[in-house]
Amino acid sequence: MSNSYKTVSDILNATPSIKTFLIDADSYYAHISPKNAVNPLPPETLQEHIELVLKKFELLTKNHGLDVVIDNLIHDFLGNQKIESEKLGDFLKRLFVNTVVFHDFGKINENFQASPDKMNNPHFRGKEKPKSVLSTHHSSLGAYLFIVKHIDEARVQVESQFNPIAMLATLMLSYPIFKHHGKYLNDEYKEKIGFTSDEVANMKVYVANYQYKIAPQITDLLPLHLKDAFEKLDTVPNLLKPFSLYSLVRLSFSLLTASDYLASGQYMTGIEIKEFGVLSPERITKLYNFVSSSNSLLNGKVNYNKATYQQLEIGYELQNPTDQSNENLNLLRMEMALEVIRNIRTNSHNNLFYIEAPTGGGKTNLSMLATVELLKASAGRTNKVFYVFPFTTLITQTYTAIKETLGLTENELVQLHSKAGYKQQIEEEQVDGAYGDEKKNYIDNLFVNYPFCLLSHVKFFDLLKTNEKEANYMLHRLANSIVVIDELQSYDPAHWDKMLYFISHYAKLYNIKFILMSATLPKLGNLQVIDKEYVSDFVYLLPNAKKDYFLNPNFSERVKFNFDLFERTDLELTEIATTLLEKSKEYATYDFGQAKPKGSVYCIVEFIFKKSATEFYGELSKINNNFFDEILVLSGTILEHRRKEIINLLKNPATRQKRVLLITTQVVEAGVDIDMDLGFKDRSMIDSEEQLAGRINRNVNKKECTLYLFNYNKERIIYGQDLRYQETKKLKTTDYQNILKNKDFDFLYNSVFAKINYWGTSDKISNENHSEQLKFYRSKIEKLHFKSIHWDFKLIDQENISCFIPLNIPIEVEGIVNGTKDLIFSKNELTFLKIHGIEPTLDYCINGEEVFNLYVSFIQNKREFIKQKIGEKILQGILSKFIFSLFANKKIEMQIVHFSDEVKSEFGYKYIHFWKDFYDVNFGMDDKKFESNETQFL
Repeated sequence: MSNSYKTVSDILNATPSIKTFLIDADSYYAHISPKNAVNPLPPETLQEHIELVLKKFELLTKNHGLDVVIDNLIHDFLGNQKIESEKLGDFLKRLFVNTVVFHDFGKINENFQASPDKMNNPHFRGKEKPKSVLSTHHSSLGAYLFIVKHIDEARVQVESQFNPIAMLATLMLSYPIFKHHGKYLNDEYKEKIGFTSDEVANMKVYVANYQYKIAPQITDLLPLHLKDAFEKLDTVPNLLKPFSLYSLVRLSFSLLTASDYLASGQYMTGIEIKEFGVLSPERITKLYNFVSSSNSLLNGKVNYNKATYQQLEIGYELQNPTDQSNENLNLLRMEMALEVIRNIRTNSHNNLFYIEAPTGGGKTNLSMLATVELLKASAGRTNKVFYVFPFTTLITQTYTAIKETLGLTENELVQLHSKAGYKQQIEEEQVDGAYGDEKKNYIDNLFVNYPFCLLSHVKFFDLLKTNEKEANYMLHRLANSIVVIDELQSYDPAHWDKMLYFISHYAKLYNIKFILMSATLPKLGNLQVIDKEYVSDFVYLLPNAKKDYFLNPNFSERVKFNFDLFERTDLELTEIATTLLEKSKEYATYDFGQAKPKGSVYCIVEFIFKKSATEFYGELSKINNNFFDEILVLSGTILEHRRKEIINLLKNPATRQKRVLLITTQVVEAGVDIDMDLGFKDRSMIDSEEQLAGRINRNVNKKECTLYLFNYNKERIIYGQDLRYQETKKLKTTDYQNILKNKDFDFLYNSVFAKINYWGTSDKISNENHSEQLKFYRSKIEKLHFKSIHWDFKLIDQENISCFIPLNIPIEVEGIVNGTKDLIFSKNELTFLKIHGIEPTLDYCINGEEVFNLYVSFIQNKREFIKQKIGEKILQGILSKFIFSLFANKKIEMQIVHFSDEVKSEFGYKYIHFWKDFYDVNFGMDDKKFESNETQFL
């Protein structure tokens, strides 16, 4: 789509200043200096504030290329009309802009101006209206003025006395004005916008202040007009495109609140935000040149992508070597990179892409190449990048890879997840920091003013649907971006249709380039529950991936699958332990040089439940007889510093001489960069088996690597409601084997899609999870139920208990290479702790009890707003190092109370005072001491 209507800048330039029509405009205040301010500021007039807000609005619109997005939404909203009225479209664009123009018009309320708690304006003392239903509020009056002015304009300019579409759009775009000081958009907007006769009587007198000449039939009969318009809303699905109206309201809310915040902040602090975290065409060219032609990465390692681009220039023809070797594996990785680049260049105008590449094929690097190619092809129109992951470990690993491969500065990328803490963009020179820099840093964090953002899948999909004001600040940033979604199979199939719904609509209307990638990729485009108007065909960036790569021996024969124990229902842990020990001893006799010296072995065993892993440790220890030099445990209850120790130990070249067993739960399947020799896995889901296989023989430099699948835990307890599990149970063992051997995951996914398609298009109601199905969910969008849209689509619907363990955690752990260290606490975090009286112990640890007491003090003793918010965010990252989560249920809540300090547990986390009674740093929770059942810990 191209721009259809006047630009935001053109509309703003044609908008008269408020002083030209508001009587006594100079007498109204918009903001005053905070009480007890050391250096009080002169009051900011209403005119000054509105003009500053409009400047911020214009800057945001220009930087993020939003004119075309707004036009897309308006054009799509009107798309079902037989004849789209150009006047109507222009009116809606001006309506969208005027939401920002009118947002504070209600501040002319005398009660708001005179109130000591509001403006304390001496011009209005004695002019208060104590009986006014407005009290000291201003948002509802601003919305009222917006409504009557634009209903009147629509009547005159759109050539229809009361055009129902113009009426509906006017009412819904008034809602952000109503809510711009609230925290949420709700479902009950009719109650907000549906003014009573008493409210109209109180508010219509202010029309004269603005010298508007509104027909009495509008001001006097407004409640009836509103009733008619809301009745029209019930017919929206048949009349208009409801998603576009829904999105217009949220985008308006995003831009209005963001512009208002930036303008108000500038008045209060004097800080002007001039950079909005977007890539300029010049910076995109530099990134492209770094990737394609630099000799080395930022970490000093060789830039292999340079050779890829050199081969691209000479017209390299794919060889697809099949002899197994590390050299050929790297050649195949380069050939995949070539294919991705060529296919991006051919299809850069498309918005939906798949990268389906085998484990060990370098998906992250392929996605980075696709990203820089799309950025370059857009010539600056696409100017920011989001990477979306299901696991925080993937985020932290990929953060470093992206920075070093693309040549980014620290100020160009940020992590957004619960453990990330606070991004310090400017280094403070003083111990207490330069306060101006703190404020700028805070705003950059709040608005995520970074061109590259790595975030969790929960946070990303919340952005697409949130009704919460602060999270919605970021919505406008999504426009004209690239979004890479990794490990797509990690999401519950119950949400795949809703994920596709949002992805397809945002791709088309917001010009977002989506890259979906995984080694076991569900092709969401095969779902038939979305209007094909929105779901264009996905472009396969590796169109022959299965034949050329998945079934290439360098990938397909890296790991063999053994099914000897697959169907056994009588397995005991003793037999599993004996078999594992026997196979490990046998494999230790092999010699594959530096990759696996003779006498060493790396073995991994994975269980579904933590309790089984704990019991297995006991069984294996009985028969080990010092065969394994290291027996490591990695589960969801292992704290982050110990997790890092384990991963570093496994990657340390010196450890490769040893015999190591890693006992784990499914936390290791993705996001853990390790290379094992043998694997044993309790069967769960087919794509999970493939994910664990991806942790074995990653570089094809060993032989006879095998993953043994066994049947021990009842996977139904965890996966019983998962469509993949339900369809898997219908498979024969031979089908299961063929899927893993031939990497034919579509065989399973297509049956899952068929089930989703059936329930999505059938008039029948599914007995299971019918409320989650898209056809029911879409009705909430049609009714513009903002709260329900957000809360009825939750990627993770499991309540957790976050447990804080007040032990001493080292500030650093051994690195991958002997003699090196990896920081657990960043320099910024250590400085923050020092400022607040917490220093490392004599053995260089941070005391957890002191950290939690500091956290409590921050809650109880509020500081200046920005210092408080920054402190809370830094503390969030620090606290996460002491926290693990448990599934919440009544039984566990009753048991955990015996180990916790209930007073300290009033502050959001269970403070486990008596942690030594059931917890060990190296092994996590001891299930025997903590009376758990099999399913509580993963």
